[in-house]
Amino acid sequence: MSTTFVALAATRHPTVRPALALGLVLALASCSGAAAPSAAPPSPSAPPSAGSPAPSPDPGTGGGGSVGGGTPGDPGTGIGAPVGPTPVDPVAAQPKLVVAKPSQLNPHPVAPQSLQASVDGRRVLVKVSWYSGIEPCYVLDSVKVDRSGTTIALTVIEGSSDPNAICVEIAMLKATIVDLGDLDPGTWTITAPNSEAAPVTVTIE
Repeated sequence: MSTTFVALAATRHPTVRPALALGLVLALASCSGAAAPSAAPPSPSAPPSAGSPAPSPDPGTGGGGSVGGGTPGDPGTGIGAPVGPTPVDPVAAQPKLVVAKPSQLNPHPVAPQSLQASVDGRRVLVKVSWYSGIEPCYVLDSVKVDRSGTTIALTVIEGSSDPNAICVEIAMLKATIVDLGDLDPGTWTITAPNSEAAPVTVTIE
């Protein structure tokens, strides 16, 4: 009870006896004169209170932080980043896709390196790849298609659009798409005679 409260109480109750009032004043004075126990200073080793924020861990000291400034899986840090399931080999040669330009000069066959077939229903497309030179000295003229039973032979024909042109002798991998159209049901074998290309087989339902 504060001194102000006692004064107000004495004012509101004028009938209080002087001896009783004096006793109350003395009792309050003795209470207010006693020194209240001061709180002991916190020990330096005491743990922080529940309301105090925890200190942030120091990165690189093993305090829970991630070396590199990010958490695992954080984009941009390279930590825990997923690895692509099919990484691209930058050394692997990618063929240049070309289309046939008929009526080239000095046409002659070239030896394909590989054949790749794809089937859509009964329609068959074949990707033929081979090594050649640059245009205008080396230009795809056509692809000859020979059928014998269920075997299809593909022959790539190249020529030149300018016999007098001087071209840098640089080998480049080229490819073209041959549309075999709709084939009858059965198993077909596609070859490239006089080449290193392995035959491929397709089955038409």
